[in-house]
Amino acid sequence: MCVHARATPELAERVTAEVWAAGASGLEERPDGLIVYAPAERAAAVRRAAVACLGEAAVSAALAVPAADWPETWKQGLRPVVVSPRLVVRPPFAAHALAPGQREVVIEPRQAFGTGAHASTALALEALDAVLAARPAERALDVGCGSGVLALAALQLGARRAVACDLDPLAARETLDNARRNGLAGRIAVFTGSLAALGARGFELGLANLIRSELVPLLGALVASVRPGAALVLSGLLASERTAMEGSLAALGARVVAARERRDERGDEWLALTAMR
Repeated sequence: MCVHARATPELAERVTAEVWAAGASGLEERPDGLIVYAPAERAAAVRRAAVACLGEAAVSAALAVPAADWPETWKQGLRPVVVSPRLVVRPPFAAHALAPGQREVVIEPRQAFGTGAHASTALALEALDAVLAARPAERALDVGCGSGVLALAALQLGARRAVACDLDPLAARETLDNARRNGLAGRIAVFTGSLAALGARGFELGLANLIRSELVPLLGALVASVRPGAALVLSGLLASERTAMEGSLAALGARVVAARERRDERGDEWLALTAMR
């Protein structure tokens, strides 16, 4: 069975956690909402979990999908994301012929956020590519790493080392799995915990794809973790939050030098900022 749920960016993470706990066996984040897959015997419980978070009106009726077919149905919406002539992000089951000089990051779409398809991740990847094309980085820091896609993309685009952290142990495990899948495990350090536990400073690049309510409390520590003159790529924001974010960054000694916006199919206006400390 599958359930279609329309969740705001702020609620999507909570809904994801609740439906997994109720027995979901697959989840796809599309521009028009979340598609949640579950075995027939767990479909009712999964739908109740989604309704408890979002309300009845935001959750469609469960749709029957033959058990043998749902994994293929889930994959249909996932395609390679061509970020630039230098970078492609794709799931392992979607082949892509790389152009000369183009690198790829292969991400297994599971429970951790970040396949490259969501507007906020795509914007972050585009901003990351532009930063590293103009100015190589020795070490990159990915805060709230999810699937690890940003850290791994930084490595593929020229960073020599990366550190990735997330409060969710599942995200840390999946980042390591994806690093191994891409042959990059020897160049990345991953830990479960907060940025405050890191201690290290002097990164040439800081990365975060987090909604504003999660990003703002970390902003001071994130800015402090990169050296003067280093770049910060911040995504997961809404366009309406730009002025407030620019003010928060300025107060911490970071200046916004570039912004990218994209409207998704639901009409949400997403924003990624590039700032320099």
